[in-house]
Amino acid sequence: MCTQAANIREVTEAAKRTFLERPLRSRDSVFSRSAGFHSSAILHGTTVVAYAPGGDVVDIVKGNMGWIEVIVGPMFSGKSEELIRRLRRAEIGKQRVQIFKPVIDQRYSKNGIVSHSGLEIASELVQSGSDILDKVAPRTEVIGIDEAQFLGDSLVDACVKLADLGKRVIVTGLDTDFMGRPFEPMPHLLAVAEEITKLLAICMRCGNPAVHTQRLVASEELIVVGAGGMYEARCRRCFEPFLAQQKIEKENEKATNTSAHRAAP
Repeated sequence: MCTQAANIREVTEAAKRTFLERPLRSRDSVFSRSAGFHSSAILHGTTVVAYAPGGDVVDIVKGNMGWIEVIVGPMFSGKSEELIRRLRRAEIGKQRVQIFKPVIDQRYSKNGIVSHSGLEIASELVQSGSDILDKVAPRTEVIGIDEAQFLGDSLVDACVKLADLGKRVIVTGLDTDFMGRPFEPMPHLLAVAEEITKLLAICMRCGNPAVHTQRLVASEELIVVGAGGMYEARCRRCFEPFLAQQKIEKENEKATNTSAHRAAP
């Protein structure tokens, strides 16, 4: 009996590994030979079952079709707030939820997703999309990912694999950077998503609908984590894509003038 249980566990793990490599098709099999027994895990519709010696059937994974939801928009548009709302609703519905955010985002909380309005939900820290695959529990049903633009190109592949596993994947992120350019990997994620929500903020200059994130500090680095005081939401008319570069040039000019003044006799 113990040997049979160990054999079934081995088949289960083999099925999970196969799932992570590619989606199983109907009647696909994963075989395991242990202690003289022969068992298999076969996909029937959306349920993977293990066949133990003697014909006993053991459930491995049950799930519906997975999908990807992407919430994009500029800063201060309510992306994290909408993510928290959807995840709270899933928790109320007794679904198993796991939540992730980039380790570099420590603005409001170390281990939680916090909206600009103060809503918070606990999360796990990751450095890349591949880290999420390593941390997702097999029985998790809903996965939330905040600030996805910081997680690199591996995020797209991770989200696709998780959706293929039958999981609901909800992702938020900036779709454009401080220059107004597409912010990778978000464009590729939008291309493979089933549902896309584009949120708008309010322009902090004129009050019109805002689609851009305006950087206010002198830096041309692609990733500069910050919030109010460092960024503003701007409409297309008020957006200044070269403002950060202009501030750098002014600071350099000021530094040069200061050095020349000090060097003068």
